[in-house]
Parts: sequence; structure tokens; C-alpha cells
Amino acid sequence: MKDHDAAERKSAESAPAPAPGKADAGMASLAGLPWKRLAGAFLAGIPFFCTLPYTFQSWRSSPMDRPNWIFHLAFLLLALCAAPALKDSAKALKRFSFDMPSLFFVIGFALLYGAGVVRQIYMVRILAGIGFWWTGVWLFCGWRGAWSMVPAFVALSLGSTSTTFLMCSTLLIQPQTALFLKLAAAVLCAVLCAVLILTGYVMRFEVFCFLIAAGLILFGAVTIRKGDRTASPFRPDLASAPDGLTVREVPLSEDSIRFFEGAEVHQYAIGDGLFQASILEVKCGDDIHKIHPASHCLRSSGAEILSESVVMHTMPDGRSLPVTEIRSRIRGTPVLTFVWYTGPHESIGSFFSFRRKWSPSDQWYSYQVVTEIYNGNEDAARDFLLGLLSKY
Repeated sequence: MKDHDAAERKSAESAPAPAPGKADAGMASLAGLPWKRLAGAFLAGIPFFCTLPYTFQSWRSSPMDRPNWIFHLAFLLLALCAAPALKDSAKALKRFSFDMPSLFFVIGFALLYGAGVVRQIYMVRILAGIGFWWTGVWLFCGWRGAWSMVPAFVALSLGSTSTTFLMCSTLLIQPQTALFLKLAAAVLCAVLCAVLILTGYVMRFEVFCFLIAAGLILFGAVTIRKGDRTASPFRPDLASAPDGLTVREVPLSEDSIRFFEGAEVHQYAIGDGLFQASILEVKCGDDIHKIHPASHCLRSSGAEILSESVVMHTMPDGRSLPVTEIRSRIRGTPVLTFVWYTGPHESIGSFFSFRRKWSPSDQWYSYQVVTEIYNGNEDAARDFLLGLLSKY
């Protein structure tokens, strides 16, 4: 019996070890994943995740922002395609090392995100949150992994609120054209993602930073306007009727009530017997997100914007008034619109300048004055508005 047991033990020791099964191979593969780095890269998206409730709200309430869900879906698809490259980049790093150059970008986007929170500018918060997330990927998973995710994060940036409006305002195009351009950019992101996967190409981050800086300078040169010129506060008492004018208050439409919910709004029809204008006065409350650029309101209602510029006008009585002057076509009728913003100490024509200077502790008013351009005579319409306003 003892000899039999010894023979069995010797046979078992000499037998080849069983081949690892699929379950064992899967566990080995999971063990090889750099979970801490990947988790850190994912958690870097928390600031962006905090902006999602506002983004979902904008999809429901803003016709311009409603299609932006497409770019969030594109981000998910492109991120999944780039995930293997991200994993490989994270595994290649040393256990306790970080890509330190990225730390400066992380800090910069964190400060920008904080500025967006303080100034209540959601577009800044969203874009800074996306930048913080991407630089977090760079910090935890290395430059190779961050570069592989560039197409995905660019697609996500295209889905930020107000990007369609900014394109319309800068390029003077309709929302449909802006959406087409954004979709074309998303397709280019998909092509770039495929090229990176097939070729394994990685751009040096110094070159990438140079291109980004050049792009920001070009963007600033295109978008910066003479919008910071100001004048003395101009807040006309629209309830009164100066000599030669007739004034009547007009009930607000349901769209206007819904659009300016939470703000005190009055609309007036003012005429001199020959021409007539409509004036919308908005007393800005403590929620800045209820105040929108006039061209955004016009485009949302189906108007075609022909031109938009910030100019300093001189009224017949010599006073200066900075306005955003908008020429548009509403249901085939050409109209001219003056827009300005008045605070305790100044009047501003540019919405973006007003947005920077607005504070919930100060009382601001927004004015939109609209008149029809009769027989294509734009100068006559402009002179009528300036003469009308000079009587206040």
C-alpha cells in the first residue's frame, strides 16, 4: 500500500502542469491594467460632469444648443476607439511617476474653471472642465495617451453650449450652417482618430502647444472688437411720451415671457407719425443666464442676421451711445436693431463686455430697439432711431 501511494505521488509530481484557462488569462490581463492611473484620468472629468445638468437644460430650452448631444455621443465613440492606446500609454509609465509638464496645464485650466464659476459663465466652465479633464488624462496616463484622446475631446468641445451662437456671431452665418461646420469638424476628428490608431503617430507636445497658442491668437484677432468703449449711463424713461412721440406699452408674447423668465420685462411701441419702433426693456435680475445676446434671440425666432457690429453712435443732441447694431431679415422684412446695456456707471454696446462687467450686486438694464428698414433706406432707419432716443 505504501509503495502504491508513493508511486501515485511521484506520478503527480512528474505530470505536466495544466495549461492556464481563459479565466486565468483574463485575471492576468486585468491585473496588468494600470487601474489607479486610469481611475485618476476618469476622475479628472468631475469638473466637467458638474456642468452636465446645465448642458441638459440647454438642450431642452435652446434651439441652437439642442443638437449638441450629437457631439457628446461622438466623444464616447471616439474615446472607446482610443482606449487601447490610452491603456498602453499608462502601462508604459513608471509606477510612481507623473508627466510633470502637464501639471502646469492642469493648474491653468483649474484657475480658468474657477473664474467661470465666479463670473457665472457656463461656456467658460464647460470648456475649462473639458480642458482640465484632458490635461488630467495627460498627467496620469502620459502624453502618448493624451494625444490619442485629442480627437475625442475636440468633439466634446464642439458640443459646448453657446458654441453655435459664437460661430454665428463671429462668421455671420445661420445656425444651420454653423451646425454643418461643427458636424464636418466632428467627421475630421473621426478621421484623425482612425489615422492615429492605424499609424501610431504621436505629435511632440511642444509642437502641439505652439499650434494651440497660434490658434488662440488667431481666434482673438478675429473675435476681439471695439466693444469696450463706454458712455454715460443712458436709461430712457419709456413710460413717458416726449413731444412728438406716441408711446404705448405692448403685452409680451408667450415666447418673450418664457425667454426672459425671472427678469422684469416691458415692451413699448413708439412712433412719430411716420416711423414706428419697438423697444424692449429688460431689468436684469440676479440670474445672468436669463439675459441673452439679441442676435441669439433673433436667430432663435427664425431671423436671418445680415450684419452685426458694435459701434459708437452720436445722437442729434451730442450724447454718445455705444450699441450693437444688427441688420436682419424677419419673415422677409428687413429691420434694424440697436442693443445696449446700462449699469450704474456706464452704458455698453457689446454683450461680451457687459457679460464681463455684470455683477449681481449692480442693477443692469438691457435695451433692444427695433424698426423696419423702409424701401431699403438703412440710413433713414438709423437716423430715426437716433432721433427717437435723443428725445429721452
